[in-house]
Amino acid sequence: MKVINYIRMLLWPIALLYGFVIRIRNLLFNINVLKSERFSLPVISVGNITVGGTGKTPVTEYVIRLLKDDGKLALLSRGYKRESQGVIVAHGLSTAAEIGDEPKQILDKFPDVTVCVAEKRVDGICSLLAMEDRPDIIVLDDAYQHRYVNPGLNILVVDYHRPPWRDCMLPAGELREPMNGKKRADIILISKCPENMSADEQDKFVRRMKPSDMQGVYFSTIGYQKVRPVFEDALALDSEKLCDHSVLSVTGIANPVPFEDHIARLVGEMSVMRFPDHHLFNENDIEKIALRFSEISNENKWVLTTEKDAVRFRQVLPSSSNLRKCLYYIPIEIKVLSNQQEEFKDKIITYVKQNKRNR
Repeated sequence: MKVINYIRMLLWPIALLYGFVIRIRNLLFNINVLKSERFSLPVISVGNITVGGTGKTPVTEYVIRLLKDDGKLALLSRGYKRESQGVIVAHGLSTAAEIGDEPKQILDKFPDVTVCVAEKRVDGICSLLAMEDRPDIIVLDDAYQHRYVNPGLNILVVDYHRPPWRDCMLPAGELREPMNGKKRADIILISKCPENMSADEQDKFVRRMKPSDMQGVYFSTIGYQKVRPVFEDALALDSEKLCDHSVLSVTGIANPVPFEDHIARLVGEMSVMRFPDHHLFNENDIEKIALRFSEISNENKWVLTTEKDAVRFRQVLPSSSNLRKCLYYIPIEIKVLSNQQEEFKDKIITYVKQNKRNR
């Protein structure tokens, strides 16, 4: 901890300079020196002010699941760590390397949703609106700081375990912008909360966030679903009887601890392999995973990974690999706490209804 604090002190001057630059940039947008473009259809942004692992993807999927039957829906993402450039409208054969792992995950889960990636979101929206079957609703993934688009509904996701008032600006901390950037949010969703979070705890959190009267603040937790095979030819696995099994947890996400904690509650024995966030697994990685897996003596053994990592494994794991038969993932969904689920849904649906145009 002392080493971390020392490093933060060394990086503090850079963080002050970075924060100053971001404040000037936000001011230029606020006074219209830098222009934000607004579009004549519902545009919903899901983002954060903290780097890495706040739980944006489950929130994005929640919004898509809520709205996908209300019209033609499109997801627009930067496609973080993709190997391509420019505007790409995904198709069934698009790979995670081409469009990014999170857009690929959504493409696979929601085949009726148009998925587009673009560094410049304005260009991406214009390309979507130029399509013959153009969308009625656009969801922007991780676009809170991309202010060249002015979304009609801004959803800010805040990690319960990493509240912004305890943090500082990059690179000394994990804030992408100062905490007052939360003012642009219409909805503030606190993610990864304890399922039994009390009303008093929620009130304390809200007081520290200091939302405006116009901002809705909601609390959510992660709901882990049943274990599912990454590949169709996987061996049968009874996810209800894992207590006598051994598991190798393999993750390439920003914060694997909650995932690993969940697995530890399910199985008898667990080994862990961690890779960097958005890691594109290669042949050498597969060999290391296979070797580590072979060292587990229990006959009842499995590899468990996240849904996001499963997307990348499908792209790289050869058909000859024995890992295919024992590789499983655990999907997640968000659950809004304190009986506020309907209010949260209604806030999103009402915005769409009020701003939806005739096609």
